[in-house]
Amino acid sequence: MTARAKTPLSLLVGLSTTLREPVLAAMTDATTVVVAVDQDELPGRGVLGWRVSDSSGPIDAGEFTVGDNCGACQLIESLLPLLETLVDRGHWDHIVLAAPPAMEARPLVSTLVSVLPEVVVDTVTCVVDAVLVVEQLSGDELLAERGLALGLPDRRNVAELTARQVEYADVCVLANAHRSAKLERLEHLLVHLNPRTSVVPADAAGVPAGPVARTGRFDFDAAEAWAGEFASSDRVQPSDDGVTTVLWRSTRPLHPARLNDALEDIVDGVVRSRGVVWLANRPTQRVRWESAGYSASLGTLGEWSDSDHLAECTVVATGMGLDPARLQAVLDACLLTESELATLDWNNLDDPFAGVF
Repeated sequence: MTARAKTPLSLLVGLSTTLREPVLAAMTDATTVVVAVDQDELPGRGVLGWRVSDSSGPIDAGEFTVGDNCGACQLIESLLPLLETLVDRGHWDHIVLAAPPAMEARPLVSTLVSVLPEVVVDTVTCVVDAVLVVEQLSGDELLAERGLALGLPDRRNVAELTARQVEYADVCVLANAHRSAKLERLEHLLVHLNPRTSVVPADAAGVPAGPVARTGRFDFDAAEAWAGEFASSDRVQPSDDGVTTVLWRSTRPLHPARLNDALEDIVDGVVRSRGVVWLANRPTQRVRWESAGYSASLGTLGEWSDSDHLAECTVVATGMGLDPARLQAVLDACLLTESELATLDWNNLDDPFAGVF
């Protein structure tokens, strides 16, 4: 008996549902079924609306209830049986899943890959607004402040969501490209954030100028590697048109109080940074470093002894008009000095991050 072929799935993400509509249309043909999820009713009624359609018109619609826990987790859990049903019906040979604006591709794709063997992720497409993307990547506005949070525990900001959507995408569609005077700079910025991506401009009607679905470009291992620990020299793209990526590295630990005091200076001019750092008062812990816009966060990644690396600090930062020498000087000033290395009791240093991670 011949094994049944897997159904390819193309995933569409992006903050603006309006800008996504022409792209969604471009992803759809006569053999495609579309599952579109919106969050218009989430702030008021606590539900995510979904609709299923194909070239013949609407097929079904409904709602997923989102409680007080992780909205993204509940969405993924609720989507799986719906996708399974569509695959089992066997009427279509391609699925397009349009995620709600605040959904990141990575957790959704990871679940599909691990628990839905009937489906193969084919393409992850992200719609980016050429007029607003720099502002979205550079600020500190919370999703909750815009009514876009996926549930009460969602404390992400717009910059963090935008960066993560871009970093996981095989294709980035630049909507409103005709309204941007610096289109090449935006393309360079997106490639610095994700060299895996193909940047496709859209015309004045929002229609993309290149393929955005069924490209066969998605590579789970490559996507996970890029979205994981951002800490090696091969992640640094050549500077061009004002977009710069900086690699900073040190074999000395960071002084926690000086790092905390310098956070604002570190993220100044940086749209995105990621890496792994070594805090002097936590000598055995590998600490995740991440920033998006004006917000920075740290978290644990396990123990240095469990990795292939000696304890060190490595951060990769991307910005527009970024001064590499200034950034490296700010980070260097946060390190323990030679005399502190020799004389300080590291474990007794004040910990401004206590209770944070």
